[in-house]
Amino acid sequence: MQTDQYGRTILPENGVPKRRNRAWLIVLVVVVLGAAGVGIYFARAAREPRAAGADADLQQVMWSLDKNQPFLDTPAQDWAEGEAAIVLPEPVATGGFSAKQVGTALGKVKEYLVASRLNRSVLTGGDIEPVLAPLAPSARDTLRTELTKPGAWPDLYATKLAPGFRLLPAGPKVKGTVRAEPGAREGELLIKTNLVFAYAFDIDDPGKATVPLDVVASTRWDLDFVYRDDAGKWYAKDLGLDAPSGQGQVYAIACGPAEQGLLAPSYSEPKYGTGPDGQRPPEHFDPSTPLATEGSC
Repeated sequence: MQTDQYGRTILPENGVPKRRNRAWLIVLVVVVLGAAGVGIYFARAAREPRAAGADADLQQVMWSLDKNQPFLDTPAQDWAEGEAAIVLPEPVATGGFSAKQVGTALGKVKEYLVASRLNRSVLTGGDIEPVLAPLAPSARDTLRTELTKPGAWPDLYATKLAPGFRLLPAGPKVKGTVRAEPGAREGELLIKTNLVFAYAFDIDDPGKATVPLDVVASTRWDLDFVYRDDAGKWYAKDLGLDAPSGQGQVYAIACGPAEQGLLAPSYSEPKYGTGPDGQRPPEHFDPSTPLATEGSC
């Protein structure tokens, strides 16, 4: 059995190499940021084969991309857009933190989420300072190292578009929850986020997009943030928001860039055809469902 450089099986068909068996799960341990387990699931949207002749014209009439409303006919079409879509709970006293302290912590988490998932200067890869700004000094230094070292982009911490791709003006759209609870240690507050982000990509030739999810990709991140606010128990450099830990999945994406931690739309890899994904798209866009354990990249 032939395998590729990642150990994934490549099955031949009629003497012609078939696309990779795209089912894989990455598990990393981020020792430098508190030994946080990171699971990232990659999946492509199911793509209907392009019809030929008159059927192709009928298929295009049935659906065509409206760049002014790119989320139409996707699970994200009715979601709220941008920063306002990240809704924080009403701050109440929690685990030794006053309501005011909890509100401050929640605000820092939202600032981080907006910077890391919605800020277009960050998404295009040219600016990491907005991601670092909400963090405690020690976390800021550590994450700066993570975001600037060579190799695959660490998309647990921020979303980055693959080179050559750009977003449409609409969105991104967001759905999910944020909640605060007592931390594991005295002087710590735990903030848990469960959010799905949908991104609409521009395309020079809209005819290359045959289904809505060809241009709309989603990322889901279930993240834990620790906030510290007790100068009597923590060093000054550790007071504030720590970098997140957690896991996530991406859907309706291009697999090649995803292997490098980068986001690109599925229309850019038509060679993959229909992925072996057994779930309907709404499950992948629903933050209340369990994270997937199998992929199709």
